[in-house]
Amino acid sequence: MATSSPLTARTEPLYQKDGFKYTHTSLISSIQPLTSLPQDTQALFKPPQSSPEKEAYILTTPSTIFHAQGGGQPSDTGTITSGNASFSVHQVRKVDPAILHMGTFSSSETFTGDGAEQGAQSIDTDKRVLHSRIHTAGHVLGLAAAALRAEGVMDSSIVDGKASHYPGAAFVEFIGLIPSDMKAALQAKTDQLVDADLPVEILFWDEERARKECTGVLESFKQDEDGVRVVRIGDAGSYPCGGTHVKTTKGCGRVVVRNIKRQKGITKVSYEVQDA
Repeated sequence: MATSSPLTARTEPLYQKDGFKYTHTSLISSIQPLTSLPQDTQALFKPPQSSPEKEAYILTTPSTIFHAQGGGQPSDTGTITSGNASFSVHQVRKVDPAILHMGTFSSSETFTGDGAEQGAQSIDTDKRVLHSRIHTAGHVLGLAAAALRAEGVMDSSIVDGKASHYPGAAFVEFIGLIPSDMKAALQAKTDQLVDADLPVEILFWDEERARKECTGVLESFKQDEDGVRVVRIGDAGSYPCGGTHVKTTKGCGRVVVRNIKRQKGITKVSYEVQDA
């Protein structure tokens, strides 16, 4: 097993430019026990409870198709295989500049960790598609609120806040109070955007353009050598975003506005996706 730190080498996040790449082969840069990492890094992970007898390892690669947990979206899961060894990926986190894959081996066969071994990556496609549907749906809901503000139906002072795109716990927050009787209007506008089957594009803009054109620009958004990653949904609007998405709004399926809750000046709108 490698003893050098896996935290110093950059991992290229292939999913940032191609969210529909579900298999990939890359070198295995390092593999070492989770317990060998610094405590603050270990704290980012939750070893799988289904097989507590198996030791959890951290694997790094020069490039990956596994989406790292962040931006309100859960990480991908799947497998990385080499020869007879199979590594089940349970959780993926980004610790700049590296992306760390935490998982367990399915048998006594392991990787060499010598940096010369090729690993075949395969993500859980159904889970990726679900996460993408939920994430795009959250932006559609945000743009529905923006459209209602533009039409004068909703208070123009309401602005986008944080969001969560986890299955069973998805919500979009707004700074400001949205009355509960606005639920029907939000649902109708969301349905309209989904039914329009708008294209969902991933673009890279400079910071000035992103701040000028994006809806709900938060001060914490990041840019890299490619610029600010943006998801643009037809002519409805854009958001700075690092997540994965469907190709068109109809790919979300049915987006259901569940509840509107208000507390301390914040409105939380919960939602879910259903098969159309």
